This record gives sequence, C-alpha cells and structure tokens, in this order.
Amino acid sequence: MKGSRREFLHGMGGAASVVALGSIGSAFAAVGADRLIVVTNGGGKGIPPSMSLIDPDTLEVLLTVSAAASFSLPATRWAYARDIIWGGTGQKISGISLATGAEVAAVETASKRNYTELTPDGRFVLSAARFEDKLYKVDARPDAANSERVVEVAEHYKGSSPCDMTILADGSYAFTPDRLGETVSVFRVNPLTKVATVPLERLGEAPLEPYMATVSPRGDYLLVENARKPGSESILDVRDPEHPVEVLRLTQADGLGDTPITSEITPDGRFGVVICRGSSELTVIDLDALAVHGRVALLEKSNPITGAFTPEGDRFFVPLPGRDAVAVVSVPQFEVIKLVPVGTRPLGAVYLESPVPQRQGMLTPLGTALMAGREWPATCPDRCCGTV
Repeated sequence: MKGSRREFLHGMGGAASVVALGSIGSAFAAVGADRLIVVTNGGGKGIPPSMSLIDPDTLEVLLTVSAAASFSLPATRWAYARDIIWGGTGQKISGISLATGAEVAAVETASKRNYTELTPDGRFVLSAARFEDKLYKVDARPDAANSERVVEVAEHYKGSSPCDMTILADGSYAFTPDRLGETVSVFRVNPLTKVATVPLERLGEAPLEPYMATVSPRGDYLLVENARKPGSESILDVRDPEHPVEVLRLTQADGLGDTPITSEITPDGRFGVVICRGSSELTVIDLDALAVHGRVALLEKSNPITGAFTPEGDRFFVPLPGRDAVAVVSVPQFEVIKLVPVGTRPLGAVYLESPVPQRQGMLTPLGTALMAGREWPATCPDRCCGTV
C-alpha cells in the first residue's frame, strides 16, 4: 500500500449485473458446504462464460466450471449459504445455479440494465431497473413459480436512472444512486416504498453521474461512486436512513484514485475500499476518521471492477479483467499477497458457502493470465467503459 492519509457493466451478451445469492439447491441438501470465492468470468471471442471457484483459505483455484452467464459488480454481503446466484442478465433478473451453470429462474423487465441485491434474510431480490425507472422485489425461493416471482414494483421518478442497489444489514431500507437525476434515493423494503430523494451537489459544471453505492454493515455511512471522469466519492451519513446527509466528497486531491467504479466495506464497517478502475488501484477510506487511509497499487491495465471480502474481513478478492487474474489483498495491512490466475475476463466475485459442483470443470490454461489488457467493443454504451 502506498500513501498515508457492481454502462460498462457487461457480461456475455452485453449483460449488466450485480450479483445476489438465492437459496441453496435441493441437490446439495445432504452435502456439507465449502467456503468459496466464486469468480464470474465473462469469456469472449469464442470462450464461453464460466465460474472459477477459489478456496479463500489456501488461495487455490478448485475448479472452473461453465455458466449460462457472467455477473459483475457483486454487492451481496448477506446469507452466505447459497447455491443460486442472482443477477441482471440483459433484460432479465436471472438466477444461475452453481451446481449446473444453468439459468433456473428469470424475471423479464423492460430495462436492459438490472442491478440486484439479496435481502439479508435471503427471501427476496431487490433490483433497480435503470431504463424503466422502477424497483422490483422478487421472490428468491428456488422453487417459486416464475409467473409469481414479482412481489412488488415501486415507481421511481422519471429520468432517475437508478444504477445500483444496497441494503441495510437489518433489511429495513435500500439505497439507489440515480445516475441521470444526480440524486440518492431511499426505499423502505417492506412494503417497497420510496421515502426520500436527496440531491448531490455538483463541484463544477459537469454532471456527477452517481453510479454505484455501498452501505456500511454498521448502518452509519453510504459510499457513492460518482462516475463522471476523473470521478469522485460521496460519503453520506445514513444513521437516520430517511434523511441522508452528505458529509464528505473525496476527489483526487484527497488521494482518491481515478475513475472510482464501485466499493465494498469491511464487515466490521471500519474501512471502505473503493475500486478505481482508471488507475488500476484501490483507495482505502478510514470510516472512523472520514479520510483516505491509503492506496493499493494493482497491476497496470488490470482494470479492476469489483471485490469481495471473506466474512472475517481478513482478505479482499479483486477480479482483474485486464489480466485474467484475481488479486488477493490482506486486511488490515491492505497489501497484495497473491495473484490467482482464473478464467477469461473475470468480472465479479462473491463469497458463499456451498459444495463444489460435482461436474467436469472447464480447465482454463493458466498462461492466459497477466495479459496486457483489452478493449471493449465500440458499441459499449457508457463513457466509463474503455479498456477492461
């Protein structure tokens, strides 16, 4: 670490998503669970999407298996004993089985971007449908009938363009950054109802484009990544969740890296880790001091997108899509301790407890790791794309 004081979002077929986890599959009911970091790989150029399963203790890849889709920008930090991975795939909210790699549940939306998060009790998936200006509440039970999965739909204001979903640890409130509206909105989860919308002040003439957000497990602060380059970080006090107040705005002058794209917060709520894609680094924020604690340099052109903590909070796993590898960062030292080669173009990572699938893996040549970086297609719709 140097210094001192999850529209790019594409999986295979242009899928944009945030990972959430559904209930464990019946096929695993009598089998013991394993601790896993599941890394979703986007593939590309004839290589299908896949999932690489990493042992978070030994830091070895156990298996790389095929998957119906890939997910990026995971935000799920709750209900770890799961087999179904929920996320947005194209114009659907989809559940993908870790055991089979198949899509086992789906909810159609009219939005080509859907950002999901599982409620802490594992009962529901909340999804921000960016191009519909709506929020969905979906039944996460694996045996629920697809025709009955939509429990509630909440209307947002026209042109809000909600771009993420993050939920308090007690499951009471959810927050969305509204990219085109330059606001942060608060929704009561039960029933799904909007209760507040707070504008974020511009620092100059350019729009902020609030893009992703993560609320602390302690329920005190909300981190919001503002996407307009070079990017900034808003920190909101949400201890009164219906009345959020921005208390700090970090920029590069404060030690923030370039193009912050998303963030995660340590399970104890002490540190926020902002993934800065443009400068291929992590910015660590001390949430007790409300100041930049330090920065973690990653491989040049690795273009990180997201990250996942172990429940103990001692390790942070960062997919590097430009390098076909995952960086393992020790906490609280915030130092890279290992690079783990995985599948092609890793886009997301999440911790869960589930048996390793008993099916033939797609063995990925480790020589594909540490590439020099890739370019997204010219058709990528968001200014924050660039290299991946």
